[in-house]
Amino acid sequence: MNSLNNLYNTNHMKKIVISLVIVAILIFMAFKLKSNKEIIEAKSKEALNIEKYDFIPVRVFQIAHQNNVHSVEEIGSFQSRQDLTVSATATGRIINLNVREGQYISKGTVIARLDYAALSAQLATSKVALSNARKDLERIQSAHTVGATTKMQIEQGQLQIDNIQASITNIEEQIKFYTIAAPMSGYVNKILTEQGSFAMPGTPIIQLIDISTIKMVVKVDESIVPLIKVGRSVPVESEVYPGKIFNGKISRIAVQADNSRKFEVEIDLVNVNNQFRAGMNGVVKFDNLSVTDAIFIPRSAIVGSVNDAKVYVVQSDSTVQLTPIQVGAYQGNNIEVKNGLQTNAQVVVMGQINLREGVKVSVVK
Repeated sequence: MNSLNNLYNTNHMKKIVISLVIVAILIFMAFKLKSNKEIIEAKSKEALNIEKYDFIPVRVFQIAHQNNVHSVEEIGSFQSRQDLTVSATATGRIINLNVREGQYISKGTVIARLDYAALSAQLATSKVALSNARKDLERIQSAHTVGATTKMQIEQGQLQIDNIQASITNIEEQIKFYTIAAPMSGYVNKILTEQGSFAMPGTPIIQLIDISTIKMVVKVDESIVPLIKVGRSVPVESEVYPGKIFNGKISRIAVQADNSRKFEVEIDLVNVNNQFRAGMNGVVKFDNLSVTDAIFIPRSAIVGSVNDAKVYVVQSDSTVQLTPIQVGAYQGNNIEVKNGLQTNAQVVVMGQINLREGVKVSVVK
């Protein structure tokens, strides 16, 4: 009997606890809803108060053309001046591979040799035939002095010698293709085959890289392209050598933009003691870029993103018009406007959050 009473009391207590928890949750939800309602009402009142104003106070920037001199920094990567894959030029087994990865080799160094035993045998046979043909011609010429042979026989003998000599020259030229030499000086970056393997014309043998002169490749905005020229000296810095400035020279400006409307620019640097390696990063600074009759506005005037830039322009009747613009290069906290604004126009730089098309504004200092 006592056990039944205890079980009853336990179940009764559980029901009371569950009920209290549910009541507490309901009270919390009611309080939260009330708090949210008060916030919404306060914001609505604030919005209504804004509507009561005849003019919304804003700060503006007046447009003026100006001659502007500025600098632009671009991040790029260092690349080798030349990067070649040296390939086989004949068919045969690689009998010698004379280089190792990381080795510096000069132009003309023999990289590998292919087996040319078959051609060597042909060459030996042709040389024997040439020797015999010359002896035959000598006999024909000796017999001709006593009238035993004709002039035509002499000519045929000489023609045979010429043909054999041409064949020998052709074989010797073919044998040259079985010796693979470096077409330039540089470092063996990778060996792409193994000694003893079979090669055919076009089979990659090594990757050869020349970093005696290294190039830095950056991409610049289209607005920068008219302001720079091939041959211009530019300062270059590298993360590897902080605080040290290197002299570079613009060697190429791309004639066509990529999909992001950027133009590739190459800058050559003399690579003293091979201090730069392909793949390192650096920064180039284009100094004293002069733009005439340019329009710059504060970046704070931009509504939305620079890819779809708009600004609020104050009209003659004190209303604002949301105007799309085309932007260009940055200069500190300012940005160039390439299209969309006229001289003396006023653009809103502070207070845009309360604006919409057609709202009247009051310009404050």
